[in-house]
Amino acid sequence: MFDERQSGYGGRHVHHHHDHGGHHERGGHHHGRRGGRARRGGSKFLLMDALREGAKHGYEIIKSLEERSGGQYVPSPGVVYPTLQFLSEIGLVRAEQDGDRRVFHLTEEGQRELDEHVDEVAAFWGQFMQPTAAAARAEIGFLEEELEYLIRAVRGGLRGDPNAEQVRRVRQAVENCRNEVRRIIAASEES
Repeated sequence: MFDERQSGYGGRHVHHHHDHGGHHERGGHHHGRRGGRARRGGSKFLLMDALREGAKHGYEIIKSLEERSGGQYVPSPGVVYPTLQFLSEIGLVRAEQDGDRRVFHLTEEGQRELDEHVDEVAAFWGQFMQPTAAAARAEIGFLEEELEYLIRAVRGGLRGDPNAEQVRRVRQAVENCRNEVRRIIAASEES
């Protein structure tokens, strides 16, 4: 889905956008209460994603991430505020004082950066999808692989100088398969 070498969610993190040491990198390893975690460097995109719909205070960002993950990802203020500070320093987020609290806005540059990492953000939120939806997505991946294998088997098997009878039988098998798929889909639509 995306190149793990550049991803905050890949195993070997060599993220090339604005790497920085110190507090945020420690914070990026924060484990949510039940399983949800953003790997190193990933939490910044989740905070930015929370600002996509509009400006929020730090506490509102935490609450929106908690709600969206069904309570499974609740980053601590010790992660959130230093990360927001960093994002404002590099111009991806704009902070404004609102009484005694600060409000955070996503800047245009922040929006662009977020759009470039949309797959990573989706992969993170994918952890919290309904199990049935997650299973369906996995099955679709397997199905697409099988379709590719089928094309390869047909093309590879009919290379050279195949005889007409063989080609006709392969075509019939594929046609039978297509008709069976149509039946399965029609049956599920009726139910």
